[in-house]
Amino acid sequence: MMNEIILEAAQALYPQLKAVKDDIHRHPELAFQEHRTTKVIKDQLLAMGLHLIDTGMETGAAAWLEGGAPGPTVALRADIDAIEQQEPADNGVVSEEAGVMHGCGHDFHTVCLLGAARLLAQRRGELRGNVAFLFQPAEEITQGAAAMLSRGLWDRLPQKPTQLFGLHTRPEVPRGQVAVIPGAVMAGKSHFFITLTGVTGHCGAPHKCVDVIVAGAAIVNGIQTIVSRNTDPQDPLVCAVFSINAGTPENFVPETLTMTGDIRAHSDEVIQKTQNRLEALAKGIAASYQCGCEVRFVPEVPVTDNRPEMVRLARRAAAAVVGEENIVQPRGDMGSEDFAVFGREVPAFFYWLGTGFPGQSNPCWHNERFKTDDSALPLGAALLAQSVLETMEEFGK
Repeated sequence: MMNEIILEAAQALYPQLKAVKDDIHRHPELAFQEHRTTKVIKDQLLAMGLHLIDTGMETGAAAWLEGGAPGPTVALRADIDAIEQQEPADNGVVSEEAGVMHGCGHDFHTVCLLGAARLLAQRRGELRGNVAFLFQPAEEITQGAAAMLSRGLWDRLPQKPTQLFGLHTRPEVPRGQVAVIPGAVMAGKSHFFITLTGVTGHCGAPHKCVDVIVAGAAIVNGIQTIVSRNTDPQDPLVCAVFSINAGTPENFVPETLTMTGDIRAHSDEVIQKTQNRLEALAKGIAASYQCGCEVRFVPEVPVTDNRPEMVRLARRAAAAVVGEENIVQPRGDMGSEDFAVFGREVPAFFYWLGTGFPGQSNPCWHNERFKTDDSALPLGAALLAQSVLETMEEFGK
C-alpha cells in the first residue's frame, strides 16, 4: 500500500528540492574539492535543526537526528562530487564550471537525502530510533567512503548504524519506477599494472634486442581469453587493458612497457581467480618472449551487495512510495560504487531510482548529455525516508 502521507509531504517540498538541485548542478566540484557543496549541505541541515557531526574532513558532511523513542540507528548516504566533463550549453540547467559537470547524478542524490532529512525531521517525535545522514565526498574516484571510515566515522556518531540505505539515479529506468535488486547490484573493482622489461637497441637489429612491444601485444590478446575461456559464462566479468605506454618516436626498441587495466566482477571469488589467471598468463607470455614481467594489483572497491535481509525492507519501502507494480528488477551493473565500502561494515541496500524521461532516449552516466528527470526528486526523498520508517517498524518494536 502506498504511503500517501509521506508522498504528499515530499511532493510539497519539490520547489525547494528543485532549487537546491539546480544550484548544486550549476556549481559542480570534483572529488575532495566539494567545499561549496559542503557548505550548502550544512546550511540546509542546520536549518532543519539537525546536529552536525564533525567528520574530520574538509569536505562532506554528516548529521544526526534523534527520534522520540529508542530503536535502531538507520543511516542514509548520498555522494556529492562531480566528474571532469564539459556539459553542452543547451543541456537545460547547465554547469557554470568549465570542464566539470554533474554527469552521474550526485547532485540529485544529495538533494534526495536533504529531502529525506527534512521529511524525517518533521516527524522526529514519532521516530522509534535515530537517523544518521551521510554526505560522502569523492565517490567518483572511489575513495570517499574509505576516507570517512579511516577518520573514525562510526566512532564520531553517537551510535554506529544498524542499517544503511542509499540510491543512485538510473537513466535507463523511467521516472516513477524503482529497481530493487537482490545480491550484486554494482561490481567490485581491482586495477592491475603490468611492467615488461626487455633489451633496448636499434630497430635495424631486432635480433640483438628483446622487444617489449611484441610481448605486450601478445599479453593484450591473451588477456581476452580470461573472460572467454577461463570464466563461467554466467559470471559477469570485465578484464581488459585500458592503457599502454612504451617507446619514443626514434628508431629504438624500448626497454620497458607498462600497461594498466581493470577487473570488475559481481563476486570476490571471481575477482581473485581472475587476478591469479592474469598474473600467470602475463608472466608466462612475457617469459616466452624473453621479457621480465612484474604484475601488481590495487583493489579499489568490493562488490555492492544487497543483503537478503535488507531486500525485504527495501521492497516494502519502494512499494509504499511507487506501488508494487512500479518495482523493477533489471540486471546488476558492471560499474562500481564505494557505497560498498560502508556495506562491508553495516547491513546495506542500494536502490536504483528511475530518473529517465519516459518515452525518450536517455544518455547514460558520464555522458556529456546526461540529465535527470527532476520530477523524481520527491520520489527519491520519500524512498529514503520510507526506508527508515520501514526499518524502525521492523526493528523498533
